[in-house]
Amino acid sequence: MKLSLLCAGSYEGRVAGRAAWPVPPEACDPEVARRSLTDNLSLARHADEAGFDWISVSEHHFGPIMLTPNPLVWAGALTQAVRRANIALLGPVLPLNNPVRVAEEVAMLDAISGGRIVVLFLRGVPNETRTYDGEEPSDARGATQEGIELILKAWTAPKPFAWEGEHHKYGLVAVWPRPCQQPHPPVFGSGNSEDSVVFAARKRLGLAISFAPPEQVARAVALYRAEAEKAGWAPTPGHILYRAVAQVGETDAAAESAAGGEGRFRPYFFGGPQRVLDQIARLAAAGVGIVDMAFAAVGHARAMAAVDILAEQVLPTMRTM
Repeated sequence: MKLSLLCAGSYEGRVAGRAAWPVPPEACDPEVARRSLTDNLSLARHADEAGFDWISVSEHHFGPIMLTPNPLVWAGALTQAVRRANIALLGPVLPLNNPVRVAEEVAMLDAISGGRIVVLFLRGVPNETRTYDGEEPSDARGATQEGIELILKAWTAPKPFAWEGEHHKYGLVAVWPRPCQQPHPPVFGSGNSEDSVVFAARKRLGLAISFAPPEQVARAVALYRAEAEKAGWAPTPGHILYRAVAQVGETDAAAESAAGGEGRFRPYFFGGPQRVLDQIARLAAAGVGIVDMAFAAVGHARAMAAVDILAEQVLPTMRTM
């Protein structure tokens, strides 16, 4: 199994009214935001040096949970800090973005990084799909799936072409530079709905599942494999990614103390090394081959320590699963 760490600039200051959405911009201290992003670059560099396989980024708007409204800009910075691990865009929200521009920017990142980009294109949640035009697209799923098909063609077509679709229309598409990875960087699709699972399997994409219990993961993977077989191919565990929040300590008690007791939100990856390994093993049994961990509001020092714990006491055993 492979281990990935989400590094997306979580705001490290106290924010009054954080539960409100959107969080008022006046609540953002620019200096705290600068320090938070700088600390996350340091965390990404540390995880890379510690042996993590991927460093992931994500797209979020309106609040302090992640300071990455544009994950492609953040990934550009990561290419200069992360020298070995893959950089996983998990991912751009396609209904908010021009898919041809996204194809160009991902291809640029793949060239800059020497072929280390992985990408998951997402539909986004209703709050975020209203970021730029004030209302949710009438068919966000359809726009996302068509956008993925357009991007894949833009990366692989040897000649300029026109695109006349239901959601996207372009008279001329010609992407420069071409991606470093040929025919294109690895692409994942969402596995959080049955329709999305079927689409990913039919298009020979990887499958990314977030925050679901192992039983639900196993059902999604079974559907994915069945649909892939119909499409004439067989996914490997390396095609299946799982993301969840993590709270990792030297012991179960230390993780519990850091989480603030039973009354606080409990992440899936929770506890000392052995408990976390048990949780990962359940996902491996469900078919997962890549685990992406997000440290939520743990602070920079604790996140750096958790990276060390995972690298020294969890990752070696993961490699054998």
